[in-house]
Amino acid sequence: MHSQIVYLDNNATTRPFPEVVAAVTRSLESDWANPSSPHGFGQAAARTVALSREQVARLLGVRAEQVIFTSGATEANEAVLRYHATLGATLITSTAEHPAVAGFYFRHMPQKVRTVPLNKSGRWRLDALESVLEAVSGPKLIALAWANGETGVLQDLTAIKLMAQKYCAVCLIDASQAVGRVVFEADSVSYLTFSGHKLHGPKGIGILIQPETVPQVEVLIGGGQERGLRGGTLNVSGIVGLGVACELRKRNLDSAIARMGRLRDSFEKQVITAIPDVRVNGSDTLRVPNTASLTIQGIDGMALVARLEARGIICSQVSACSSGQPEPSRTLLAMGLSRDDAYASLRIAFAVDTKEDDVDFAAQTMVEEALFLREMMGGLV
Repeated sequence: MHSQIVYLDNNATTRPFPEVVAAVTRSLESDWANPSSPHGFGQAAARTVALSREQVARLLGVRAEQVIFTSGATEANEAVLRYHATLGATLITSTAEHPAVAGFYFRHMPQKVRTVPLNKSGRWRLDALESVLEAVSGPKLIALAWANGETGVLQDLTAIKLMAQKYCAVCLIDASQAVGRVVFEADSVSYLTFSGHKLHGPKGIGILIQPETVPQVEVLIGGGQERGLRGGTLNVSGIVGLGVACELRKRNLDSAIARMGRLRDSFEKQVITAIPDVRVNGSDTLRVPNTASLTIQGIDGMALVARLEARGIICSQVSACSSGQPEPSRTLLAMGLSRDDAYASLRIAFAVDTKEDDVDFAAQTMVEEALFLREMMGGLV
């Protein structure tokens, strides 16, 4: 009998590493002074923040001066969006982005939004992007999630950046689902954001990487903290936890990527071997190594998620809720799936602390429950 909870919702949030928890606890005990204070206690906290900034910068391959600490990717994204809105920029985004990536424009300036469709693999259609860029005059901001949080599909950043350069557009890249899951270094021309809790760090802390070639964005107006770019007393303990999480992933990035890929591939193989008519969404293109989006035809995805939770397996049904009513995933619909298939889908997201026997248990249990639901629903429809 498998007695432990198997947590496979790591794209929603990850468990903080023990080293992160210990570092946050130590910081709360010893670095509680205000890092903006000139006295010795405050300056000790400031040095701790500076060390954490260096740890983040090393993982991302940028200068520490480019790292602005925020409450998370959502705040960082909105700051960039607000700034470019004041310039009158047109926002170019996809039909399936997370609301945190482009929500400010959709709510306040929908007339300035142009959308790019996805292909069946879940990537931006580059021909459509070029058509939009050609048709738009004036300042332009391209906003996208590098890795889709539902399917794990990675966008072709190289091609998108080259096209942005060709048409004098600026890029905002939400890398929350990519940092620590792919090998990369931030560039000098794009904004980059991510949230610490996607990388086994604390919640409520994230970063904005300010590119060196565009004017600096003011995140919050306040007392001049963060070099005047984000006011408010710094969240020292959260910053410390994020720095440790980045340092740990920097040390073992290649092995972490390989491990997550093995876990995902093993899980997908077991499920698709045992259940007929299973689709792995985005499997024909590049994905982050930890994410599996499965469409199991003939079942209700929400029912399967509930039955898995009853047996100790935590995962997500990829549809969001609107006004309390379940809605099919916009990402999967944009990839060409029918509403029925989108409803029959769910997301499994692994992490470096996922155990091999937990993967086997989850796969076997999913097979049992999916086949049971198909039988209850009268077979494959």
